[in-house]
Amino acid sequence: MTAFIDSIFISHGAPTYAIDPGLPGKALEQVGQQLVAQGTSALIVLSPHWRSAKLAVTSHAAPVVVHDFHGFPKALYELKPEIAGAPLLAGKLVEALGGQGMSVELRPQQGFDHGAWVPYLHLFPNGGPPMLQLSMPVEWSSQTAMKVGELLGEFARQHKAVVVGSGSLTHNFEDMDLRGAPQGQPTPPEYLTEFTDWIKAKLSADDRQAISQAELEAPHFARAHPDDDHYLPLPFALGAARLGAKVEVLPEEIRYKALSMQSFVFAHA
Repeated sequence: MTAFIDSIFISHGAPTYAIDPGLPGKALEQVGQQLVAQGTSALIVLSPHWRSAKLAVTSHAAPVVVHDFHGFPKALYELKPEIAGAPLLAGKLVEALGGQGMSVELRPQQGFDHGAWVPYLHLFPNGGPPMLQLSMPVEWSSQTAMKVGELLGEFARQHKAVVVGSGSLTHNFEDMDLRGAPQGQPTPPEYLTEFTDWIKAKLSADDRQAISQAELEAPHFARAHPDDDHYLPLPFALGAARLGAKVEVLPEEIRYKALSMQSFVFAHA
């Protein structure tokens, strides 16, 4: 039986990922083909680049793409993919979460930040389903992200949508070398390998408790994530997957010496 994708965690890396897909981008294109084959109606994406006081969701029929970065090659700013929104689904989502006691608001003027639209480019280079984006409230913890992911997963399956947590498996600017080539370091820092190996082991065991409190248990968490905003999409995506979901580990690259491009697909038979 073909596996059905429930959710995905995508390491979206630096904005240059949009024009330098490498192995991670090629792998996402294959995932996108599977999403189309299973009849995915929409993507529901969480990105760390839209922070807010309370949970919000995009609700425009055609949100703009936001170039929320500076000092990168001109080609990046010329990318203006047309990605449809899903205002009707957004309204249903707000209603569903409100029924669970959550306070959520619609944001019709909010566009898609690069944590949302760059992965979409690689998933669907020829266009694909509509997309909603969630904000990341500033007070969220890993436990909160997983709990909200659980609610989103139930909602998504009811509507044939797929949940995406877009972040980075490691994200420490102090350890990155943004001056050199993005790729090409054969041996990553020791802490990075120990951290990512721990994450992969816990995901393979479907150890949700460990993932939701990785800041307390994972080796070198504070070094891998001085700020947890790029980590939170991982417990969010795992929470959205059904219990017992199998994890597919996509090809990894280490960019800028310390930026892991590792992504994971959570699927159920």
